Amino acid sequence: MVNIGEYIAPLVSGVVVALSSWLPTSPEGYSIMGFLEGVTPAYVDYLVPAYLGVTFAVLFYFKEKIALGSQRALRRSLDPDVKYLLYTTLFTLLIGYPLLVGLGVVIDPKVSDFINALLGFAIFLFALFMGRFRPLLGGAKEKIKEDDGATLVDSIVSGLLQGGTLMGGFSRSGFVFFGLVVTGVTPKKALELSFLIAPVYFILKLAFVGGWDPALPVPLLFAAFLSAFVTSIVTMKGLLRAVEVFGERVFLALFGLIPVFVYLVGVVL
Repeated sequence: MVNIGEYIAPLVSGVVVALSSWLPTSPEGYSIMGFLEGVTPAYVDYLVPAYLGVTFAVLFYFKEKIALGSQRALRRSLDPDVKYLLYTTLFTLLIGYPLLVGLGVVIDPKVSDFINALLGFAIFLFALFMGRFRPLLGGAKEKIKEDDGATLVDSIVSGLLQGGTLMGGFSRSGFVFFGLVVTGVTPKKALELSFLIAPVYFILKLAFVGGWDPALPVPLLFAAFLSAFVTSIVTMKGLLRAVEVFGERVFLALFGLIPVFVYLVGVVL
């Protein structure tokens, strides 16, 4: 019989995995793994249901867009976001699959945290000087408006970055988001696009999880799934809302400082 107290570990694990998946950090970074291991030594068994919860949250969040895009696809009329999703998925597979299968590249979690911190600092600097970069980028691409669609360049950049982060504990959300912002996409649209393409990343992660055979009760695994699912929905909505509340520059600065803070915590502890 499962005690109520036993649900704390899977619930916390699901929340942490979801938050670190959408913020510019990674569930497989040194600091996050250290925290999860402190919560429960069996945290690895909760990664798969938590990743499934994150994946299904994206599909649920974009269910209307996916349904509408599918209908248009049947009529051979793809909207820009669906094209972006298809092209990015292709480039993610072209880069990510060889890394997972052929090369077998594994990056030390401490190194991953350090690189994520450098990425965060780059985002912070971009926020400070975005007033200088934005007119140049916007003029070149002519798509500063929030409702403009993604271009092929955006798809290539996102796919390459997303595929590359499969090597280890690199921040998928952070690299894709920053890549889109640098190409001239507004922060809010960049967040939405980075959310939209996440499923292929997590599916690849799940496909190459080796030796996962947990001896944990199904209710505990489902608790991790459910907490990751709910946390993902809340986090995606919260990040989009934060852009509106704080403004683009302040949001970028705060968003960039997150991995720097996580790295420093890992160093201190």
